[in-house]
Amino acid sequence: MFRNLIFDWSGTLCDDMALTIEATNYVLAQYERAPLDRPAFRAEFQLPYPDYYAVKIPEAKLEDLENYYRKAFAESTIGVTLIPHAREFVQFCIARGIRCFILTSMDPKAFEEQARELGMYDYFEHIHSGIHNKEHYIPTLMKQHGLKPEETAFVGDMQHDIRAAHCAGVTGIGTLTGYNNAEQLAESEPELTVPHLGALQALLAKCPAPAADRICLHGLELRCRIGVPEEERAMPQRLTADITLTPPCAFDAMQEDITRTIDYDALSRRLAELAAAEPTVLLETLARKLAACCVQEFGATQAEVELHKYILPQLKSTAVKTQFMR
Repeated sequence: MFRNLIFDWSGTLCDDMALTIEATNYVLAQYERAPLDRPAFRAEFQLPYPDYYAVKIPEAKLEDLENYYRKAFAESTIGVTLIPHAREFVQFCIARGIRCFILTSMDPKAFEEQARELGMYDYFEHIHSGIHNKEHYIPTLMKQHGLKPEETAFVGDMQHDIRAAHCAGVTGIGTLTGYNNAEQLAESEPELTVPHLGALQALLAKCPAPAADRICLHGLELRCRIGVPEEERAMPQRLTADITLTPPCAFDAMQEDITRTIDYDALSRRLAELAAAEPTVLLETLARKLAACCVQEFGATQAEVELHKYILPQLKSTAVKTQFMR
């Protein structure tokens, strides 16, 4: 079972092929080259794209090509969509403690706009965009995040993605939802090829989940005006919370750097402040609010909160439990 997955973007998670073809044809038109239809584009386009244009338009300067492409990309009215199963698969990975990264040649600004619009940007531990040559870059990415080759796979839809995986000694997983067809992708010899990410999820679901690193806070004491009857909310009462967090990166990758983990003291004080801020009717509401705070304000990729209330004399406590993830 993989502990880390590196994702390509275009054709793997996002369907932007129509937009890419339009922008590519705009570039070609500036140099009086014939436009490409979808089959022709899929048959000939390859990454890294500077190499592709060096053959297609040898007289062009890379800076000019990129400026033309960005202009066409920014002015296009063609929309982009998530590829079916993409969101569900990334959520599945996060729930199982699999670290998720993006590695894409797409312009960083354009990528962020797309990913935020599609609601995907915050799912990933780190974004590596604007990378022209993935083969050269993956070792840098792995060193930066402390990834082990035997625990890592690169998921992509093009030959260049699979070759990049092999250069770094990681597993190459090809998906047939994007720019290369099955025959093209097979030439790069991926260890695994799937028709879509839903099929990959089904395969991984059969494997034992990796033991993800966790941070646990037990018995955090809170004071809160809480309860259904108004008289119960009149005075603060004692609650306790047991909190389990998936940190933003694995312990091995923290390298004694506190900015890569979660400040337990600051989190504890913030949760106590949040609980005391205003009266709450339901324990469930407060539990959800605390879990969301752990993720949205402190960078946990997933938070589980079990909240205990001590109000009924015949019970040691009543409790609710909730999970919140990116």
